[in-house]
Amino acid sequence: MNIQDILEEILSEKKDQNKDGANDFDDVKIARMKASGMSDDEIKKKHPELFESDNPHPGQYKAPQGSKRDKQLDATKADLKSGDPERVARAYRRREKMEKKERGKKGFKSKPRPDTKKETVRMSEAQLRDIIREVLSEELSAATKATLKKKAEKRGLTPGSVYAEFKKGLAAWASSGSRKGMSQHQWAHARVNSATPSKSWAVVKKSKAKKKKKK
Repeated sequence: MNIQDILEEILSEKKDQNKDGANDFDDVKIARMKASGMSDDEIKKKHPELFESDNPHPGQYKAPQGSKRDKQLDATKADLKSGDPERVARAYRRREKMEKKERGKKGFKSKPRPDTKKETVRMSEAQLRDIIREVLSEELSAATKATLKKKAEKRGLTPGSVYAEFKKGLAAWASSGSRKGMSQHQWAHARVNSATPSKSWAVVKKSKAKKKKKK
């Protein structure tokens, strides 16, 4: 039996190779790799973007199970988890490309936040490396720290906890997703703005520093 016969046999027996509820080109790719001798585990490890994750994304991310956006976010999460520098860089490029595409769609509206870092429409390789380095090293720029410190003081939060919340936002944008069209820094600032000590997902803390009384 030749490869073509094996491929046709696999497709006829089980069309939905990745169990995402659809019979599409992703299934053909998986079937071809199986026909070449690759195991299911090998295929999943090398091409996680072809398979459906069991964990659904929050509704506001607009990434329903089995959708292209869902698969892209799942693939990004797998790339980041790998720890491989090349895959990590690929993950950030994919996320930037995804949101840039959304911002370019007709009718997309996004009011810029005054506290959000301005970014170019197209991220350069140098900018990409800076952002990845910032997330991995957990170091924030002086300008970003100054902005976050003002937020902390205004809301009575500790600066350190606000920095930590912002970093979580930077990482979450890449690994988990965001609302369509939002840049990484926009998402991180949005997380800080909505975080309170009472929310289970937040790490911000109330400051114990007493305000000086005006004479």
